[in-house]
Amino acid sequence: MRLVLELNCENEFSIPVHYNYHIQSLLYNSISPKLADILHNKGFPIQGRKFKLFTFSRILGRYQTNNKKGEISFSSPFRLIVSSVLREFIEEIAEELLLKETVRIASQRVSLNSVEVSDFTSDREKLKINMLSPTTIYSTLSRADGRKKTYYYNPFEREFGELISENAKKKFRAFYGNEPGGGIKLTPLKVNNNNEKIITYKNTVIKGWMGTYELSGDRELIKIVYDTGLGGKNPQGFGCFEVLGRNNKEKD
Repeated sequence: MRLVLELNCENEFSIPVHYNYHIQSLLYNSISPKLADILHNKGFPIQGRKFKLFTFSRILGRYQTNNKKGEISFSSPFRLIVSSVLREFIEEIAEELLLKETVRIASQRVSLNSVEVSDFTSDREKLKINMLSPTTIYSTLSRADGRKKTYYYNPFEREFGELISENAKKKFRAFYGNEPGGGIKLTPLKVNNNNEKIITYKNTVIKGWMGTYELSGDRELIKIVYDTGLGGKNPQGFGCFEVLGRNNKEKD
């Protein structure tokens, strides 16, 4: 299930370039304390992992960056897409934002122009997708001195696709409690070095990839990654994508 939020700011909307934490805070502050506690502290556990099962896009709209200030400025209106397999999460955010005249993102007040709620199913096992926020997948490795190191894979490494498929299966098991019917495959179509994005989230550097891909495989897994995001760190604003082309069933 997905929300498309169109937002407006009286003046130019300026926010730190690395703004993922501010958007995540907006979402947590827009749901009930009970649901926020469940997602933030408990999640959906499986094999030592706790999945939150939501994601969000980058802020979408016309913008300019000010590298000296470390800010990015958006012209109104601009959009934000929020996606989750949890209907309660989507409904609470929509209701909360519709009730408020303005909400705070970082240090600025913005108003809601419109909200669209939609869902998505596909009768195909092969889709063309475009990333709306970077997808990331990684392994934690041990150095020779015993310290841990995070290695982020790129879309042209075999492990990238394999780990994304395994990650999708874990999300499916965590939410539904049973095994998916297959796996998924992510093939880069229009991806180059410019699509690599390095983002700082709460003093942690995360590497992810934008671009256009072919997503194929089990339709139930395609559905759950559409709702929750491809790859890892989805609740920090990674892995949100849109489906390109026609012959998909998207309904209000």
